[in-house]
Amino acid sequence: MMRRQKNINILLVIVFLSVLTFAFINYNSTKQLVLDSVERETNGLLNDFTLEVNRFSMARIAEMQLMAMHISHLLEKDEDITLFLHKQNANMPYFCGLGFITPDGEVNAADGTQFHVKQKESFVRAMNGENMFSSDFSLHQDPSQKVTAISVPVVNSEGKIIGVLSGVINMANIISELADESSLPGIVFLLKENEVIFSSQKEMVFEKVIPHSSQLLNEINKKTNGSWIVDTPTARFVKFQKTESNWVVIVDSISNHDTYKISKAFWNNIFMVLLTLSITFVVFIYVLRLENREKTQSKRDLLTGLGNRVQLEENLAKKLQYTSKKKITLFFINIDHFEDVNERNGYQIGDQLLFKVSRSLLELTGKQNVYRVSNEEFVITSYIDTIQEQRQFALTIVQMLEQPIYFEEGNVLLTASVGVRSYSADDQVELMMRDAAFACKEANKSGGNQFVYFTEQLAKESENNRRIAKKIYQALENDEFYLVYQPIFSISVDQVVSFETLLRWKSPVLGEVGPVDFIPLLEENDSIVKVGSWVIRQVALQVKKWELEGYKDFTVTVNISVKQLQHPTFLRDVETILAETFVEPRMLIFEITESIVAQNIDSAKRILETLNSVGIKIALDDFGTGYSSLSILKMLPFQFMKVDRAFVMEVESDGGESRAILKGILEIASGLELTTIMEGVETKEQLLLLKEMGAHRIQGYYISKPVAPMIAVEFLSKKDKV
Repeated sequence: MMRRQKNINILLVIVFLSVLTFAFINYNSTKQLVLDSVERETNGLLNDFTLEVNRFSMARIAEMQLMAMHISHLLEKDEDITLFLHKQNANMPYFCGLGFITPDGEVNAADGTQFHVKQKESFVRAMNGENMFSSDFSLHQDPSQKVTAISVPVVNSEGKIIGVLSGVINMANIISELADESSLPGIVFLLKENEVIFSSQKEMVFEKVIPHSSQLLNEINKKTNGSWIVDTPTARFVKFQKTESNWVVIVDSISNHDTYKISKAFWNNIFMVLLTLSITFVVFIYVLRLENREKTQSKRDLLTGLGNRVQLEENLAKKLQYTSKKKITLFFINIDHFEDVNERNGYQIGDQLLFKVSRSLLELTGKQNVYRVSNEEFVITSYIDTIQEQRQFALTIVQMLEQPIYFEEGNVLLTASVGVRSYSADDQVELMMRDAAFACKEANKSGGNQFVYFTEQLAKESENNRRIAKKIYQALENDEFYLVYQPIFSISVDQVVSFETLLRWKSPVLGEVGPVDFIPLLEENDSIVKVGSWVIRQVALQVKKWELEGYKDFTVTVNISVKQLQHPTFLRDVETILAETFVEPRMLIFEITESIVAQNIDSAKRILETLNSVGIKIALDDFGTGYSSLSILKMLPFQFMKVDRAFVMEVESDGGESRAILKGILEIASGLELTTIMEGVETKEQLLLLKEMGAHRIQGYYISKPVAPMIAVEFLSKKDKV
């Protein structure tokens, strides 16, 4: 779960960084496009106005020169000059005024007024043959207008300069008309000798609009053109260029409509980043809450709502930190034979039973300290100081679960096994859980419906089990298992005719380990399937070996476990072993316990019939214990019945009860044509009694204990008379 959350967080960071990177690239790309566009439009505007000022100036000079040539022929009468200028001024409205200046500086204006020349410098230079533009000055007739005089020399037919023709223009009005005719992508200023003559936006004051305007003017005085970048992030440029007539055109892109695109792109990308950040945060919070919910659910049992093993171990670890004054006790509860309850009543009733058991346990404790740790296993944690109180509480649990549980379909009776483990110094969660489970298992082995207190003796047994469990995993690979064979004696022919195969384990570390200690462990971890297949193969090889040595007319029995029989590859494995070892199937007998067939009789019937069909016979083992159902004998294809040793051991000592039961069993076997094998025969008296009662075969220490193969085979050549 933590790994998944980490991966999601990494993914969210990658997504956010990707969006952030995209936004950064997109903003800079948009910004560069806008910068290029604005600078291109600013340059275009600057060039257009500069060209227009130059064109206008040159056109006016040309016109003035033509008029000067005409005036040179009208010098005899001042009235003629004035009339001519008046007519020309009417036809050329862009001139604010026209006038002829005599060599002594007297101006004869087109409107008939006369006054002394004001722009003496341009007048003097024009008298010297230059075409001149004067500085700005106030128009004589209208002082509110700032104008510039264009001065051209008037030359007579002899080539002598006889005066100056002066045309006054208002360049601001002319540029304004030009600006009004188009939508300008910027502000245009027209300067003459550092004085602003024109601004395309009247409200814009040059000194306030242009930052560091004085420095810009100094730059203009040094160069004919240039750029004055005010602010790159906002695409604001100030560019200038001088005209041929010494005007200065300045363009400021501050009013360019494209500049807003940078700001728009910036805020759009900021919005996208913030939106992504918000979504990322929401997803992060959602995933965090989901993980917390899954973490909580992972600690709860879905059926009962109780805490599960994870929650128990977590809570128990916390409680063990504060047990200096109070001692915590675990009560490990297992519902006896719950799988059988499920088989008989169905899994829906089974689930309801588990739920009702959980409610009963909660009512008993009154607190939320009840946990369901596996299918039919519960744990109660409680602070109970004295051993007497602990035992009494365990007994209360057992007695409470003995009570019938009512359903519409009928009552269900349950029993429970309880393992009690109290806290001792330096206890760990895993150790307490393991010990409590071991005590519960011991209670179950003893028949269930009781509690077992975990003692020092059980601790030693538990430790021994753990040592065995650690070593048993590699026992098969390390060739530590071996087989022994116990002879089965036929009463009718006075001879050993069969052997039961028994698995033994000799560990190089533990020494000889008894079957009662390691067989249950093989069952628990499912190794019994692999080991069981190995046993069948070894038996088949041994039978074939004895057969090749000349021994005939014998059989060997093999015990088949529950998990082995139910394994999906069981029949295929048996067929493979028969094919590879070439053993005769008729020489093998598989022993099946009643508990196996009781779990799923239909499946068991199909498997046993298949074994019979290939020649393997079936023996019902330990008849008379466990489930002992006569219907099993009728429904399933058995050829042998092995009677449990408990009846044989007590046949001489219990006042005839075992004898009566044995007699009934033998009569049933005879009626069903089953060969009986009596287990646990240890005396000659037992043998004779069983012979008298009609038993077919016997097995036990009276004949022989389990022995190695080379000793067992010798029994086939012996013939003992009873």
